[in-house]
Amino acid sequence: MSNTLFDLSSQVALITGSSQGLGKATARVLAEHGAHVIISSRKQDACDAVAAAFREEGLSAESFACNIGREEDITAIFNHIETTHGRLDILVNNAVLSPLRSIEDTDRPLMMKALETNIAGYWFMSTGAVKLMKAQGKGSIINISTIGTLRPEPGLALYGTFKSSLDGMTRSFALEFGEFGIRVNTILPGAFDTQLIDGLSADFLQHVKEKTPLRRLGDPSEIGHAVLFLVSDASAYITGTSLIVDGGTMISS
Repeated sequence: MSNTLFDLSSQVALITGSSQGLGKATARVLAEHGAHVIISSRKQDACDAVAAAFREEGLSAESFACNIGREEDITAIFNHIETTHGRLDILVNNAVLSPLRSIEDTDRPLMMKALETNIAGYWFMSTGAVKLMKAQGKGSIINISTIGTLRPEPGLALYGTFKSSLDGMTRSFALEFGEFGIRVNTILPGAFDTQLIDGLSADFLQHVKEKTPLRRLGDPSEIGHAVLFLVSDASAYITGTSLIVDGGTMISS
């Protein structure tokens, strides 16, 4: 039974921002459990490289570049999925624009650019997925957020503000499309060992670890495992919720 619950065989999964970091790790976990994964980010060559590496490992993967801040890109990727596969079982909204900027230095052009990706992008990727999922009577959407919505950090006000809206978006989509068998949930990661920490000092990283009850950074695959749980039959009665995956950071003083 335990193996069956997490079996994603014959399912098609689209993971945005999956050419690196948490998105790539999530795509790998889903593929290892039988899903056919669509690797997607803004650059086609980066997507191609990841998909090719997955296939060399015997995993089922393809690549399709998509800038989720562009309406024409979103239309193109869902036309491709419908034509090629005729279904979409899993959407992981992970791509993000996260400029490091103080509140006073955040101008309108930057705000609107971030809005196109972090809000409109997630919204229209989700509505595109819903159209396919409604037809098959089942599907799962995961929005990747951040614990920064609960514990703000200086310089990330714009990022945190838009990510905060994902909780409301998740609940609204879960409510409206639940009758069609579509589940929608959010994951809030803490500090993970990805390329995003490459520019941070060793002292700062040690400080982050000391503030985390588990005394370490998260491994990217651990977000993949959380996504696996929420898209699998093991969570068949869970929708509209937000799952914190942070090593206990939010309970630390």
